[in-house]
Amino acid sequence: MSVPNDDNRYSDARILVADDQESIIASVVRSVGDAFACNITTVTSGDEALAALEKSVFDIFLTDMMMPGIHGLPLIKRVAEAYPAMHVVVMTGYPADFPYVEVSEKGAKDFINKPFLSAELIAKLIRILDERIMRHQLEVAHTKYRSLFDLSMDGMLLLTLDDMQVEDVNDTMCAQLGSTCKDILGQSFTEMLVESDQERFDLWMGICARTGRGTIGDLKIIRGNDTGIHFDVTVTMVDADGEQFVFLAFRDITEKREVECKLAEAAERDELTGLYNKRSFTNRIEWAVSSAAESDSRLALLMIDLDNFKRCNDTHGHQVGDKLLSSVGEVIKASIRMTAYDEGFRCGGDEFAVLLHRFVDGGPVVVAARMREKFGAIECYGSSMSIGVAEYKAGMDVAALVKSADDALYAAKRQGRDAVCVAE
Repeated sequence: MSVPNDDNRYSDARILVADDQESIIASVVRSVGDAFACNITTVTSGDEALAALEKSVFDIFLTDMMMPGIHGLPLIKRVAEAYPAMHVVVMTGYPADFPYVEVSEKGAKDFINKPFLSAELIAKLIRILDERIMRHQLEVAHTKYRSLFDLSMDGMLLLTLDDMQVEDVNDTMCAQLGSTCKDILGQSFTEMLVESDQERFDLWMGICARTGRGTIGDLKIIRGNDTGIHFDVTVTMVDADGEQFVFLAFRDITEKREVECKLAEAAERDELTGLYNKRSFTNRIEWAVSSAAESDSRLALLMIDLDNFKRCNDTHGHQVGDKLLSSVGEVIKASIRMTAYDEGFRCGGDEFAVLLHRFVDGGPVVVAARMREKFGAIECYGSSMSIGVAEYKAGMDVAALVKSADDALYAAKRQGRDAVCVAE
């Protein structure tokens, strides 16, 4: 991949997506297509993936681990050996069956667990493409190493291979870390990292020691007493007169990472309530139903509607109506587990939804009752809350689950509103 200009940074990227589930492929294509205008090829089996790779050059191979034909670790190993310059990214709903270390040893360079948010996928692809651009730039400048090291705008370190101690550092890195060259030289680089990144760096260096080079995304280095700096790091093994060193090039992505996270989050969120928006709901429920079908896990959908909301708007005005909707967002967030297991959405107007995962018997009804109780405790301007509850059943698709929850919601309204009904 050539280095693109800033106006269309990823337009010449080529991505191959392999998954045997049409809903997953459709979601990935939609998410990536919305994020950047690049070339996307899709296949539904490992054999089709190999055929596509023989015909075209790709920057990223985004693949499921369980598909028809060759798949899993054999596919990863074969692709990584045949196309070492390509970035292989594993996506799987079975992380216990395909541990990060195993897929990395077979040649995968990144890993993402299903289900995942569109923002998570896009952020990872942005980082990967930026890493590839950075690696390309480093390779072009390899013959000018010394001048690049001294004058580069990127931070650079040279480490001894045996103990990862800093042998050399450039002025840019000193400035980024707020330290002098004397303070940095002789330090253990691993100990400069935040504790959560130390093991990841050690594992990746084991892989890079065999391949001679690699890239590590989003390493966080401690800087004085503050929270530290995030870097994308390019690793190159250097043999100089029989001595082996590790050359690290750092690109400070702290500000960029914060901006990307905020932009990705903003695209997924409803500004008024702070809940996920309708677009996120469409993406997430597709992942959720697919995951529930594959793993036989529990999934419930709560459809929520405010009773008499139009009357509230007409009587008290839209400012009060917006205040009430914002309060509903707080009620929902306070009633669910703020983890990957529970997710709240504003689907439009006074319509809301909640997805619940991995719950005990009766859990969805308890959550619904809690929401009604909390809503009743605030100033609701004559409004009340009706909720329809539906649990995923084997064979359901997204439309069937939504209809089941909608039917339960309408049943709650027919009962006089301000009620919870559970789908049969």
